[in-house]
Amino acid sequence: MKLPYTIVLVLVVLLASCKKDTKSEAPVVSPPIETPKDTSKKSESSLSFSFKALANNTPLVMTNKGYVNAGEDNFTVSLFNYYISNIRLKRADGFEYAEPESYHLVRHGEGKTTFTVSNLPEGNYTSMEFLIGVDAARNTSGAQTGDLDVSNNMFWNWNQGYVFFKLEGSYLAKNATTEAQYAIHIGGFEGKNNNIRTCSFNLGTPVIAKKGVVSKIYLNTIVDEIFKNPSTIAIDDYFAASGEAGMRLVADNYPDMIVVDKVEN
Repeated sequence: MKLPYTIVLVLVVLLASCKKDTKSEAPVVSPPIETPKDTSKKSESSLSFSFKALANNTPLVMTNKGYVNAGEDNFTVSLFNYYISNIRLKRADGFEYAEPESYHLVRHGEGKTTFTVSNLPEGNYTSMEFLIGVDAARNTSGAQTGDLDVSNNMFWNWNQGYVFFKLEGSYLAKNATTEAQYAIHIGGFEGKNNNIRTCSFNLGTPVIAKKGVVSKIYLNTIVDEIFKNPSTIAIDDYFAASGEAGMRLVADNYPDMIVVDKVEN
């Protein structure tokens, strides 16, 4: 028997009203994904370098004091400049840090003998190396700024590049009676005329780099070493050799001129 339309409608409404209530659930929210910490981010620790020049076991006095070298010259110093570059520090765990844009001009006569390596990753650094000189890439990069600015008078020309080392003053050679002026200028970055040299150091006291701390390393630059080990050089020997050979004599000697005095953390 067919039910009237109105009865059917009433039954639908009643059935709907009898449907079990459903609980209203809050939407499930996934926990935020944590981004791993960037362990490569540099810390704020720094290392200050300070160079002191010595001659004949005493602090170097410019122009007005005479010294004696291994070649038996009596000499004075009126200018003493050199480039320290490509600084690398090695931690006890084997990690090596290379300073970016690592070019520093030390000028003893002007008192510009300190600089700072910033953002050194934390840890204990037990050894170090750097170059005396300017690498080939920067010798051929055109006009530059900062310590590589040509206005520092440590540049020859675009073909010959930078002067890595300058020592100037007056001297009285052995058996000579007349004093003369000397200028020892060392450069060259290619082939057999490459006079860039590496200085390597094992640090007795490690550099302990910590965030917010400036460690200090003190180095002595010993002028005497330029004239000895491996070769004994008188100033006239430098001038008597051809340009490249004379520069090579001095360049082979100067890696030993810098020694670490002490480290402070």
